[in-house]
Amino acid sequence: MGSISLFFETKQGKYLKNLIIGVGAGVVLLGALFKLQHWPGAGLMLTVGMCTEAFIFCLLGILPPHKDYYWERYYPNLDENPHVEAYKKGVKFTPPTAAIGSSASSSNTTAHMDKMLEEANLNPANLKRLSDNFQSFNTTVNQMKDITDVTAATGSYSQSAREAADALGQMKDTFIGATSTMQSFNNAADSTAQFHDQVQVLSRNLGSLNQIYEVELQDANNHLKAMNKFYSNLVNASDAMASSATDAVNAKEQIAMLSKNLTQLNSIYGNMLSAMQGR
Repeated sequence: MGSISLFFETKQGKYLKNLIIGVGAGVVLLGALFKLQHWPGAGLMLTVGMCTEAFIFCLLGILPPHKDYYWERYYPNLDENPHVEAYKKGVKFTPPTAAIGSSASSSNTTAHMDKMLEEANLNPANLKRLSDNFQSFNTTVNQMKDITDVTAATGSYSQSAREAADALGQMKDTFIGATSTMQSFNNAADSTAQFHDQVQVLSRNLGSLNQIYEVELQDANNHLKAMNKFYSNLVNASDAMASSATDAVNAKEQIAMLSKNLTQLNSIYGNMLSAMQGR
């Protein structure tokens, strides 16, 4: 069962699962169509369709559900609705315009990069000033190209300028990546702090539970000692009652013996009286 589940998590397994569900749904619809139109073999087609549908349901019940990853814990921006956030800030949300041939993911990436640039204090005014400086520099380089005496030096200087521009572009990309990495680290630190707070709360709860358990254990121990004392007193009382019973038996035997002796003594006295009266 585990190997089957792992197989359906692969690319081929997912394709096979979609193929089974799609073809099975088609067979079910054909069976229903045959039954509704009363075509020949409608009963057989309906039976095949129902069996196929039952097989699909069993397959979906056996396969484990797709694992969901809570990416919003590490990327909180995933839970933000741009329309709601813009409404809270009192501004109108303007969706970014995607360039021709670009996808939705590139548009989202551009918006995310713009947000990071804004947080890094790279506002449009500074970027425009940098662009104007590059344009002025480019104009100067183009003018230098027109000077015939310094053609070679101008070409070398232009190449150096282009390399400097590429280096500045790489520096900007590196800065953007570093900003994104710092944001991820901050989110991870927040998650770690929340986990630490939860562990502290759990530790306090366990301490309280341990104290309650100690009190209950002490009460149970005291109750057990009282029960042992009660049973000891009960045994002593039972022994005393047994001794009293033995003494009662001995007293009964002594009384019987005394009665027997009195009977014999009365008989002797009676005989003596009879003898004395006979004289």
